[in-house]
Amino acid sequence: MFKSLKVVRLAAGAAAALLGGFAAPAWATYGGGACNRCSPAPVVATQLNVVSLAPQVETVYQTVYETVYETEAVTVMETRYRTAYQTENYTVSRPVWETSFVERKYTVMKPVYQTENRERRYTVQRPVYQTERRERRYTVQRPVYQTVNTERRYTVMRPVVKTQQMERRYTVQRPVYQTERRERRYTVQRPVYQTERRERRYTVQRPVYQTVNQERRYTVMRPVTETVMVEQPYSVCRPVTTVRQETVECGYYERQYTTVPGPVVERRVRVPVQECDLCGEEQPRGLLGCLHHKRKVTATVAVQCPPRTVCQRVWVSRPVTREVSETRYVRETMVRQVPVTQCRYVSEERVESTPVTTCRYVTEERVEPYEVQTCNYVAEERVEPYEVQTCRYVAEERVEPYQVRTCEMVAEQRVETIPVTTCNYVSEERVEPYEVQTCQLVAEERVEPYQVTTCSYAAEERVERVPVRTCRMVAETASRQVPVCVAEQVPVTVNRVVARQVARTVAVQQCTMVPVVTPACLTCQ
Repeated sequence: MFKSLKVVRLAAGAAAALLGGFAAPAWATYGGGACNRCSPAPVVATQLNVVSLAPQVETVYQTVYETVYETEAVTVMETRYRTAYQTENYTVSRPVWETSFVERKYTVMKPVYQTENRERRYTVQRPVYQTERRERRYTVQRPVYQTVNTERRYTVMRPVVKTQQMERRYTVQRPVYQTERRERRYTVQRPVYQTERRERRYTVQRPVYQTVNQERRYTVMRPVTETVMVEQPYSVCRPVTTVRQETVECGYYERQYTTVPGPVVERRVRVPVQECDLCGEEQPRGLLGCLHHKRKVTATVAVQCPPRTVCQRVWVSRPVTREVSETRYVRETMVRQVPVTQCRYVSEERVESTPVTTCRYVTEERVEPYEVQTCNYVAEERVEPYEVQTCRYVAEERVEPYQVRTCEMVAEQRVETIPVTTCNYVSEERVEPYEVQTCQLVAEERVEPYQVTTCSYAAEERVERVPVRTCRMVAETASRQVPVCVAEQVPVTVNRVVARQVARTVAVQQCTMVPVVTPACLTCQ
C-alpha cells in the first residue's frame, strides 16, 4: 500500500514538471495543492491546471506453470522377515534334594504334681428353732339354716310328634355303553441306508529344515568397578540435661462418719381394750360389732426415729516438692568418609556362532479314503386297529319313599315342690390354737478337709531326630527351539506419483494509472 502511494506521488510530480510552461508560479502549490492560506498574497495564483491519475485497463498475456501429477508403476525390492526356529543346546543345573537325619539334644522342664490334704476351720451360725403353742379367742356369727317345702304350679307346652310315610317319583338318564372296533390306515416313510466308499485328494505343505552356522557380532558393556572415598555430612543429637523443681499435689480423700439423730414423728398406736363396756359408750349391735369397735381405739404418741450415720469424703491436701530432670537434644553436624563404589561400562565386541535353521515347504499330494452314508425314504402303508366306545342315555323312572314328621304343642299343667332355705346368725365364741416359732443362732465350729496340688518342674534331657535337607546342583544338557528372524528380498510393484510442470498462456487484465491534465479555477476564501 505504501509503495502504491509513493508511485502516485512520483507520477504527480512528473506531470507537474511537464506542464510547467502553462503556469509559471505553479511551484507554490506544494505538489498540486488546491489552496494554501499560509502563503503570501503575491505567490497564490488564481488559475492553474490540475494533474490527476485515471485508471487504464489493458489485456496482457502471461505464461502460467501448472503441476500435473501422474501415476507410474515401479518395481522395488521389499525386505520381508519371517520367523524360523533352530535347536539350541544349553546347560541347566537341576537341584537334587537329599534328606538326612541329625540327632539334636534338648532339655525340657517336666512338671511334677504333688497333692497334700489340709483342713480349714471355720465358724457358722446354726439356727435353733423353738415352737410355743398359744390360744386366740374370737367370736363368730354361726349361720343356722331352716328349710321349708313350698308348692309352685306352672303350665308347660308338651310336644306331640306324628310320623307320615310318603313317596316321591323322579326320572333319571341311565348311560348305556357300546364298544366298536375300527381300523386306521396311514403311510410312513421308512429310511433305507446305503454306505459308499470315496477318496478325497488334498495337498499339504511338508516342512524341510536346513541348519547353517552363522557368525553374529554383538557389543556388550562390561562393568568396571572403582571405589572412591566421599565426605558425607550427617547430623547427631547430643543430649543436654537440666534439673528443675516442681510442686505436685499428692493429697487424698478421707472418709468421715457423722451420726445424725433421727427426727421425732407422731404415730397413731392402738390401745388394747379387753371388753367393750370399758369404753364408756353404748355397745354396738350387729355382726362383728365388738371387733369393729376395738379397731377405733387408738392414741397419738411422739416417736423418735433411729439415728443414721452420714459418710462424707474430705480432701486432705499434701503438697510435695520434687526435682524433675529434663533432657533435650541439640543437633550437631559432623563429617565422615564413606566409600562409594562407582561402576562404568566399557564396550567390548564379541563373536558368537549361531546355528540358523531355515524351513522351506514342499508340496505333497495325499489321498484319504472316507465313507459316505446316504439315506432314501420308501413309502410304506400300515394298518392300526383301535376301539371306539359310544354312550347313549335311556330315560328310567324311579320311586323314592320318605317320611314326614309333624309336631303339635299340647298345654299341660304341672305342680313342683320347691324347698326354701332361710338363714339366721347365732353368736358363738371359739378358741383357735396356734404355734409361734422362734429362732436363735448358735455358734458352731466346723472342719472342712481340702486338697492342695503343688507343681514343680524337673529338668529332663531328650533326643530327637531332625530331618535336614541338602541340595546339590546336577548339570544337565537340554535343548530348546530359538526363534530366528530371517530377512528376504521380494520384488514388489508399487505405484508412485510423479509431479510434472506444464506451461500454458493465460490472458490477464492489468490496470495502470495514467496522469490526466484537468483545467480548474481555484479561489481562496
